[in-house]
Amino acid sequence: MSILQNLRQVKKELLNEKHPLAHENIQFRKTYAIGFAMLVCVNGYPSEMAKEVLKKQISVLDLPLEFKKLAISAAIEADTGTIHNVLQTLHETEHKYIFMLDLYGYAQKDHKITEKEQELLVLFEELFQLSYEEVQFIRGFRLAMLKKDTELATKVVQTAFEQNVSVPLQKLSYFLPGFEYQERLTQMTLLAGHKKKLGHATYLTGEVIVGKGAELDLNGMNVTFGNGATIIVDGGVLKADGARFIASMDANKTMLSLRNMGITKINDAHFLGANNVRAIEMNNAKVELDSCSFEKCFTEERGGAIYFTNSEHFVLRNCIFEHNSTLGKGGSMYIAGTEAKHMTSKSFFSRITGKVQKVKLVIEGGHFKESRADQSGALHMYDAEISIRDTVFESCSSRTGGAAIDTLNCTMNASHNTFTKCRASLNEAVVILGNTKGATEDSLGRFELCEPKNVVMK
Repeated sequence: MSILQNLRQVKKELLNEKHPLAHENIQFRKTYAIGFAMLVCVNGYPSEMAKEVLKKQISVLDLPLEFKKLAISAAIEADTGTIHNVLQTLHETEHKYIFMLDLYGYAQKDHKITEKEQELLVLFEELFQLSYEEVQFIRGFRLAMLKKDTELATKVVQTAFEQNVSVPLQKLSYFLPGFEYQERLTQMTLLAGHKKKLGHATYLTGEVIVGKGAELDLNGMNVTFGNGATIIVDGGVLKADGARFIASMDANKTMLSLRNMGITKINDAHFLGANNVRAIEMNNAKVELDSCSFEKCFTEERGGAIYFTNSEHFVLRNCIFEHNSTLGKGGSMYIAGTEAKHMTSKSFFSRITGKVQKVKLVIEGGHFKESRADQSGALHMYDAEISIRDTVFESCSSRTGGAAIDTLNCTMNASHNTFTKCRASLNEAVVILGNTKGATEDSLGRFELCEPKNVVMK
């Protein structure tokens, strides 16, 4: 193909918007276009402006442009047989909804609907045998289209779902560009025996608490956190594989809190903190994360992305941390055993009694990129047994302490790690080992373009 042919092809692919039903067979699309043309012609022979609208409709249905004249002729001369053909062709529920939204979109294009247009719309609603709830959804969404109001559209769709209307969710953005449905979920408590499974992308506006014996299944959905929103799993079960935790600019609480739980495994989950909130905090929990990512998470005090304490088991495999930060310690993670003095003052934690629990932390195949903190650019670990292998620390930095890692009262087994372009403040180092056993500069891994020093033992 020539350069011009390639350009034309790319233009067709990128700029030519296709109708939601453009994939149907050609006879279906021709009948659909004739039905649409009935509305265009209901006030008489169409104006030039109306013809242009019909021309666009023919185009997005991927029909030959010359079919416009045939559609107008068939609509003007339509008899009962033509109407029955339209009704029989559009017998599926989704087809009816899309057709009616198309008709309303044209009729209200000039912000007014004529009497004849209104009668035609109502007659089609009746001939399609649409229920009251279905008509309510179509007319509600057409109003959102007219106002270009995605918030109204969300309310209309949520009401339709509650009334068991089979909303063609993936098709609605054609009629209202930019619309992406998110179910609204306010404060909720799941008690023993209760199960909640998300069916759609969800916007949280309050606390969701999952108590002992209850279960929350995020079903791989996008979950957006608004003002005051958080998910607290206190003894219950969380299924979060494949989910995306997304902080809005209004978010002001840690997105996910795990408490008093047995082993919890999360695979392929992604946390986007909007430089606003922490991703996860954990207390008395056994957690394993595999192929998860944490991006732009932030907290003022400790652990920009993760705060893990008073627990014995934490495993991270192939997890990625990018652009996380804190004004305190541990730009990406703060890990502490129960001897951490600050813990007793945190309202998040219950009063700690009994033996001290030393955290057992395993990090394998991790990547910490541009993690920043006042102290301990990537990891701050206190009173822990640590194993870090095959992990990359890239461009991590701190004002005091270790540019990548700070440890205190730990036992550390580290190997085959890479530290590159990590920068600590004057007189500090990339890794600082405070009263820590088992680690040496040679065992930690390779250091490249780091400054001012690689390792300091205190």
